[in-house]
Amino acid sequence: MAMKDPYEVLGVSRTASDAEIKKAYRRLARKSHPDVNLGDAGAHKRFQEIAAAYEILKDPRKKERYDRFGETGEAPEPSAGPPRGGPWAQQGPFGRDFRKTSPGGGTPGGGGFRWSGDVSDLFSDLFSGGGAGIGLGEDEDAAAAITIPFRDAVLGGTVSFSARIPRRCSRCRGTGHLAKAACPACHGSGSLVETESLTVRIPAGVDTGARIRVPGKGRTENGDLYLAITVEKHPYFNREGDDIVAEVPVTVPEAYLGAEIEVPTVKGPVRARIPAGTASGQRFRLKGRGIENLRTGTTGDHYYRVRVVVPTVQTEEGRHLVEALGKLYARDLRADLPRGL
Repeated sequence: MAMKDPYEVLGVSRTASDAEIKKAYRRLARKSHPDVNLGDAGAHKRFQEIAAAYEILKDPRKKERYDRFGETGEAPEPSAGPPRGGPWAQQGPFGRDFRKTSPGGGTPGGGGFRWSGDVSDLFSDLFSGGGAGIGLGEDEDAAAAITIPFRDAVLGGTVSFSARIPRRCSRCRGTGHLAKAACPACHGSGSLVETESLTVRIPAGVDTGARIRVPGKGRTENGDLYLAITVEKHPYFNREGDDIVAEVPVTVPEAYLGAEIEVPTVKGPVRARIPAGTASGQRFRLKGRGIENLRTGTTGDHYYRVRVVVPTVQTEEGRHLVEALGKLYARDLRADLPRGL
Protein backbone atom coordinates (compact mmCIF):
# COMPACT_ATOMS: atom_id res chain seq x y z
CA MET A 1 0.00 0.00 0.00
CA ALA A 2 1.35 3.43 -0.93
CA MET A 3 2.70 5.62 1.80
CA LYS A 4 0.61 8.64 2.73
CA ASP A 5 2.11 12.04 2.06
CA PRO A 6 2.94 13.55 5.49
CA TYR A 7 2.28 17.05 4.16
CA GLU A 8 -1.18 15.93 3.08
CA VAL A 9 -1.83 14.19 6.40
CA LEU A 10 -1.03 17.38 8.36
CA GLY A 11 -2.68 19.64 5.79
CA VAL A 12 0.35 21.87 5.27
CA SER A 13 2.26 22.97 2.19
CA ARG A 14 5.80 21.85 1.38
CA THR A 15 7.00 25.36 2.16
CA ALA A 16 5.40 25.38 5.64
CA SER A 17 7.64 26.55 8.47
CA ASP A 18 8.53 24.42 11.48
CA ALA A 19 6.10 26.47 13.58
CA GLU A 20 3.26 25.90 11.08
CA ILE A 21 3.97 22.16 10.98
CA LYS A 22 4.04 21.96 14.76
CA LYS A 23 0.80 23.91 15.09
CA ALA A 24 -0.97 21.71 12.52
CA TYR A 25 0.25 18.58 14.29
CA ARG A 26 -0.92 19.73 17.73
CA ARG A 27 -4.33 20.72 16.41
CA LEU A 28 -4.92 17.47 14.49
CA ALA A 29 -3.46 15.22 17.19
CA ARG A 30 -5.80 16.68 19.80
CA LYS A 31 -8.81 16.27 17.52
CA SER A 32 -7.99 12.64 16.69
CA HIS A 33 -6.74 11.43 20.06
CA PRO A 34 -8.61 8.26 21.13
CA ASP A 35 -9.36 9.73 24.55
CA VAL A 36 -11.42 12.57 23.07
CA ASN A 37 -13.09 10.32 20.50
CA LEU A 38 -14.44 7.55 22.70
CA GLY A 39 -16.25 4.92 20.67
CA ASP A 40 -14.73 6.07 17.35
CA ALA A 41 -12.81 3.08 16.02
CA GLY A 42 -11.15 5.16 13.30
CA ALA A 43 -9.69 7.76 15.70
CA HIS A 44 -6.73 5.61 16.69
CA LYS A 45 -5.72 5.02 13.07
CA ARG A 46 -5.95 8.74 12.28
CA PHE A 47 -3.91 9.50 15.39
CA GLN A 48 -1.20 7.07 14.24
CA GLU A 49 -1.04 8.66 10.80
CA ILE A 50 -0.78 12.17 12.23
CA ALA A 51 1.96 11.18 14.68
CA ALA A 52 3.92 9.34 11.99
CA ALA A 53 3.67 12.31 9.60
CA TYR A 54 4.92 14.67 12.29
CA GLU A 55 7.76 12.29 13.12
CA ILE A 56 9.06 12.90 9.59
CA LEU A 57 8.40 16.60 9.20
CA LYS A 58 9.77 17.64 12.61
CA ASP A 59 13.11 15.95 11.90
CA PRO A 60 15.22 17.98 9.41
CA ARG A 61 17.10 14.88 8.25
CA LYS A 62 13.98 12.81 7.64
CA LYS A 63 12.16 15.76 6.13
CA GLU A 64 14.96 16.43 3.64
CA ARG A 65 15.13 12.76 2.69
CA TYR A 66 11.39 12.64 2.12
CA ASP A 67 11.43 15.84 0.06
CA ARG A 68 14.20 14.45 -2.15
CA PHE A 69 13.28 10.78 -2.46
CA GLY A 70 9.69 10.48 -1.21
CA GLU A 71 10.69 8.26 1.67
CA THR A 72 12.81 8.32 4.83
CA GLY A 73 15.26 5.63 3.79
CA GLU A 74 14.41 3.53 6.86
CA ALA A 75 12.90 0.10 6.52
CA PRO A 76 9.76 -0.48 8.60
CA GLU A 77 9.96 -2.81 11.55
CA PRO A 78 6.71 -4.82 11.59
CA SER A 79 7.37 -6.42 14.97
CA ALA A 80 8.80 -3.42 16.79
CA GLY A 81 7.49 -2.81 20.28
CA PRO A 82 6.61 0.46 21.98
CA PRO A 83 9.30 3.06 21.30
CA ARG A 84 12.02 2.92 23.95
CA GLY A 85 9.55 2.04 26.72
CA GLY A 86 9.54 4.97 29.08
CA PRO A 87 6.41 7.11 29.31
CA TRP A 88 4.53 5.09 26.68
CA ALA A 89 4.68 1.94 28.78
CA GLN A 90 2.98 3.79 31.62
CA GLN A 91 0.66 6.55 30.50
CA GLY A 92 -0.34 8.54 27.49
CA PRO A 93 -0.76 12.32 27.64
CA PHE A 94 -4.25 11.83 29.10
CA GLY A 95 -3.08 9.64 31.99
CA ARG A 96 -4.37 6.37 30.54
CA ASP A 97 -2.58 3.10 29.88
CA PHE A 98 -1.79 2.94 26.19
CA ARG A 99 0.00 -0.40 26.04
CA LYS A 100 -2.88 -2.16 24.29
CA THR A 101 -3.28 0.49 21.64
CA SER A 102 0.21 1.89 21.13
CA PRO A 103 1.27 2.17 17.51
CA GLY A 104 4.63 0.61 18.25
CA GLY A 105 6.73 0.48 15.12
CA GLY A 106 3.79 0.25 12.73
CA THR A 107 3.71 2.05 9.38
CA PRO A 108 0.49 3.96 8.67
CA GLY A 109 -0.70 3.00 5.23
CA GLY A 110 1.99 0.31 4.99
CA GLY A 111 4.49 2.81 3.60
CA GLY A 112 8.21 3.31 3.95
CA PHE A 113 8.32 5.19 7.22
CA ARG A 114 7.62 4.30 10.81
CA TRP A 115 6.69 6.13 13.96
CA SER A 116 9.85 5.93 16.07
CA GLY A 117 11.58 7.94 18.74
CA ASP A 118 10.78 8.86 22.29
CA VAL A 119 7.08 9.38 22.86
CA SER A 120 7.77 11.86 25.63
CA ASP A 121 9.45 14.03 22.98
CA LEU A 122 6.64 13.38 20.49
CA PHE A 123 3.94 14.52 22.94
CA SER A 124 5.86 16.95 25.12
CA ASP A 125 4.29 19.97 23.45
CA LEU A 126 0.79 18.58 22.95
CA PHE A 127 -0.74 19.12 26.37
CA SER A 128 1.07 21.32 28.83
CA GLY A 129 0.28 23.93 31.44
CA GLY A 130 -2.16 24.11 34.32
CA GLY A 131 -5.81 25.05 34.62
CA ALA A 132 -7.89 22.14 33.42
CA GLY A 133 -4.78 20.15 32.62
CA ILE A 134 -4.81 20.99 28.93
CA GLY A 135 -2.46 23.76 27.87
CA LEU A 136 -3.60 24.66 24.39
CA GLY A 137 -1.19 27.45 23.62
CA GLU A 138 -2.03 30.39 21.44
CA ASP A 139 -4.07 28.62 18.82
CA GLU A 140 -7.73 28.21 17.97
CA ASP A 141 -8.72 25.77 20.74
CA ALA A 142 -9.88 26.40 24.30
CA ALA A 143 -10.20 24.39 27.50
CA ALA A 144 -12.66 24.17 30.38
CA ALA A 145 -13.42 21.83 33.28
CA ILE A 146 -16.81 20.39 34.26
CA THR A 147 -18.09 18.07 36.98
CA ILE A 148 -20.70 15.50 35.96
CA PRO A 149 -23.01 13.20 37.96
CA PHE A 150 -21.89 9.62 38.59
CA ARG A 151 -24.94 8.30 36.74
CA ASP A 152 -24.13 10.19 33.54
CA ALA A 153 -20.52 9.02 33.68
CA VAL A 154 -21.54 5.36 33.97
CA LEU A 155 -24.66 5.20 31.79
CA GLY A 156 -24.09 8.19 29.50
CA GLY A 157 -26.31 11.23 29.13
CA THR A 158 -26.26 14.92 28.40
CA VAL A 159 -25.13 17.77 30.63
CA SER A 160 -25.84 21.47 30.28
CA PHE A 161 -23.45 24.07 31.67
CA SER A 162 -22.08 27.56 31.13
CA ALA A 163 -18.47 27.93 30.02
CA ARG A 164 -16.33 31.05 30.08
CA ILE A 165 -14.30 30.86 26.88
CA PRO A 166 -11.57 33.31 25.85
CA ARG A 167 -12.47 34.16 22.25
CA ARG A 168 -10.17 35.86 19.81
CA CYS A 169 -11.20 39.49 19.44
CA SER A 170 -13.02 39.85 16.14
CA ARG A 171 -12.34 43.56 15.91
CA CYS A 172 -8.53 43.36 15.97
CA ARG A 173 -8.38 39.67 14.94
CA GLY A 174 -6.40 38.81 18.04
CA THR A 175 -3.56 41.25 17.48
CA GLY A 176 -4.59 43.57 20.30
CA HIS A 177 -4.00 46.61 18.10
CA LEU A 178 -5.83 48.73 15.59
CA ALA A 179 -3.49 50.87 13.59
CA LYS A 180 -0.99 52.02 16.21
CA ALA A 181 -3.35 52.08 19.17
CA ALA A 182 -4.62 49.39 21.52
CA CYS A 183 -7.85 47.77 20.40
CA PRO A 184 -10.76 49.48 22.24
CA ALA A 185 -12.77 46.24 22.31
CA CYS A 186 -10.22 43.94 24.00
CA HIS A 187 -8.02 46.72 25.45
CA GLY A 188 -4.94 45.24 23.79
CA SER A 189 -5.31 41.68 25.13
CA GLY A 190 -6.33 40.20 21.77
CA SER A 191 -9.19 38.20 23.32
CA LEU A 192 -12.54 38.62 25.04
CA VAL A 193 -14.03 36.22 27.58
CA GLU A 194 -17.49 35.07 26.52
CA THR A 195 -19.97 33.04 28.56
CA GLU A 196 -21.77 30.42 26.50
CA SER A 197 -24.43 27.91 27.49
CA LEU A 198 -23.63 24.46 26.11
CA THR A 199 -25.21 21.02 26.13
CA VAL A 200 -22.78 18.13 25.68
CA ARG A 201 -23.36 14.41 25.22
CA ILE A 202 -21.46 12.30 27.74
CA PRO A 203 -20.53 8.83 26.44
CA ALA A 204 -21.15 5.94 28.85
CA GLY A 205 -18.07 4.80 30.75
CA VAL A 206 -16.11 8.05 31.12
CA ASP A 207 -14.18 8.63 34.33
CA THR A 208 -12.40 11.47 36.07
CA GLY A 209 -9.52 12.62 33.88
CA ALA A 210 -11.30 11.93 30.59
CA ARG A 211 -11.47 14.65 27.95
CA ILE A 212 -14.38 15.46 25.66
CA ARG A 213 -14.03 17.53 22.52
CA VAL A 214 -16.76 20.00 21.61
CA PRO A 215 -16.25 20.92 17.93
CA GLY A 216 -16.44 24.54 16.87
CA LYS A 217 -16.53 26.01 20.38
CA GLY A 218 -12.91 27.11 20.74
CA ARG A 219 -11.33 30.54 20.53
CA THR A 220 -12.46 30.80 16.91
CA GLU A 221 -15.18 29.09 14.89
CA ASN A 222 -12.52 26.72 13.56
CA GLY A 223 -11.31 25.79 17.03
CA ASP A 224 -12.61 23.23 19.50
CA LEU A 225 -13.36 23.27 23.22
CA TYR A 226 -11.74 20.50 25.28
CA LEU A 227 -13.53 19.60 28.50
CA ALA A 228 -11.65 18.02 31.41
CA ILE A 229 -14.09 15.72 33.23
CA THR A 230 -14.44 15.22 36.97
CA VAL A 231 -17.02 12.66 38.15
CA GLU A 232 -18.94 13.22 41.37
CA LYS A 233 -18.73 10.55 44.06
CA HIS A 234 -21.76 8.29 44.52
CA PRO A 235 -23.11 7.77 48.05
CA TYR A 236 -23.36 3.98 47.56
CA PHE A 237 -21.47 2.73 44.48
CA ASN A 238 -17.68 2.96 44.35
CA ARG A 239 -15.81 2.70 41.07
CA GLU A 240 -12.52 0.83 40.66
CA GLY A 241 -11.53 1.04 37.00
CA ASP A 242 -14.37 -0.64 35.13
CA ASP A 243 -15.60 -2.51 38.22
CA ILE A 244 -18.18 -1.40 40.77
CA VAL A 245 -17.73 -2.15 44.47
CA ALA A 246 -20.50 -1.90 47.08
CA GLU A 247 -21.65 -3.32 50.39
CA VAL A 248 -24.84 -5.27 51.10
CA PRO A 249 -26.21 -5.75 54.66
CA VAL A 250 -27.69 -9.15 55.55
CA THR A 251 -29.34 -10.57 58.64
CA VAL A 252 -27.80 -13.18 60.93
CA PRO A 253 -30.29 -15.87 59.75
CA GLU A 254 -29.52 -15.07 56.08
CA ALA A 255 -25.80 -15.39 56.68
CA TYR A 256 -26.15 -18.56 58.74
CA LEU A 257 -28.69 -20.40 56.62
CA GLY A 258 -27.89 -18.91 53.21
CA ALA A 259 -30.41 -16.85 51.28
CA GLU A 260 -31.35 -15.23 48.00
CA ILE A 261 -30.94 -11.48 48.33
CA GLU A 262 -31.44 -8.45 46.10
CA VAL A 263 -28.17 -6.75 45.15
CA PRO A 264 -28.31 -3.17 43.77
CA THR A 265 -26.11 -2.61 40.70
CA VAL A 266 -25.60 0.35 38.36
CA LYS A 267 -27.72 -1.51 35.81
CA GLY A 268 -30.55 -2.36 38.19
CA PRO A 269 -31.19 -4.85 41.01
CA VAL A 270 -30.04 -8.48 40.64
CA ARG A 271 -31.17 -11.50 42.63
CA ALA A 272 -28.14 -13.37 43.97
CA ARG A 273 -27.67 -16.25 46.40
CA ILE A 274 -25.25 -16.18 49.30
CA PRO A 275 -24.24 -19.60 50.69
CA ALA A 276 -24.94 -20.88 54.18
CA GLY A 277 -22.27 -19.82 56.65
CA THR A 278 -21.42 -16.56 54.88
CA ALA A 279 -19.13 -14.43 57.02
CA SER A 280 -19.29 -10.66 57.42
CA GLY A 281 -16.87 -9.08 54.95
CA GLN A 282 -17.05 -11.95 52.46
CA ARG A 283 -16.97 -10.71 48.86
CA PHE A 284 -18.93 -11.95 45.85
CA ARG A 285 -18.87 -11.10 42.15
CA LEU A 286 -21.60 -10.45 39.61
CA LYS A 287 -19.89 -10.83 36.24
CA GLY A 288 -20.54 -8.20 33.58
CA ARG A 289 -22.53 -5.91 35.88
CA GLY A 290 -19.91 -3.17 35.95
CA ILE A 291 -19.00 -0.44 33.46
CA GLU A 292 -18.50 -0.89 29.73
CA ASN A 293 -15.09 0.24 28.49
CA LEU A 294 -15.53 2.01 25.16
CA ARG A 295 -11.87 1.53 24.28
CA THR A 296 -11.71 -2.26 24.75
CA GLY A 297 -15.38 -3.17 24.36
CA THR A 298 -15.25 -5.20 27.59
CA THR A 299 -17.48 -4.75 30.64
CA GLY A 300 -16.34 -4.75 34.24
CA ASP A 301 -17.88 -6.67 37.12
CA HIS A 302 -19.89 -5.77 40.22
CA TYR A 303 -18.35 -6.82 43.54
CA TYR A 304 -20.44 -6.75 46.69
CA ARG A 305 -19.19 -7.28 50.22
CA VAL A 306 -21.55 -8.78 52.77
CA ARG A 307 -22.01 -7.04 56.12
CA VAL A 308 -23.76 -9.16 58.75
CA VAL A 309 -25.96 -6.92 60.92
CA VAL A 310 -26.84 -8.02 64.45
CA PRO A 311 -30.35 -7.00 65.63
CA THR A 312 -30.37 -4.21 68.21
CA VAL A 313 -33.73 -5.10 69.79
CA GLN A 314 -33.21 -7.00 73.06
CA THR A 315 -35.90 -9.51 74.12
CA GLU A 316 -36.01 -12.55 76.38
CA GLU A 317 -36.82 -14.79 73.42
CA GLY A 318 -33.92 -13.29 71.50
CA ARG A 319 -31.55 -13.98 74.37
CA HIS A 320 -32.49 -17.69 74.41
CA LEU A 321 -32.07 -17.91 70.63
CA VAL A 322 -28.63 -16.29 70.71
CA GLU A 323 -27.49 -18.51 73.61
CA ALA A 324 -28.52 -21.53 71.58
CA LEU A 325 -26.66 -20.10 68.58
CA GLY A 326 -23.55 -19.59 70.68
CA LYS A 327 -23.38 -23.30 71.48
CA LEU A 328 -22.86 -24.05 67.77
CA TYR A 329 -19.32 -22.61 67.81
CA ALA A 330 -16.92 -25.58 67.93
CA ARG A 331 -14.05 -23.61 69.50
CA ASP A 332 -13.11 -20.32 71.11
CA LEU A 333 -12.71 -17.84 68.26
CA ARG A 334 -10.12 -15.84 70.22
CA ALA A 335 -8.02 -18.78 71.41
CA ASP A 336 -5.20 -18.06 68.94
CA LEU A 337 -4.99 -14.33 69.57
CA PRO A 338 -1.83 -13.02 71.34
CA ARG A 339 -2.14 -11.86 74.95
CA GLY A 340 0.27 -9.00 74.42
CA LEU A 341 3.63 -8.12 72.90
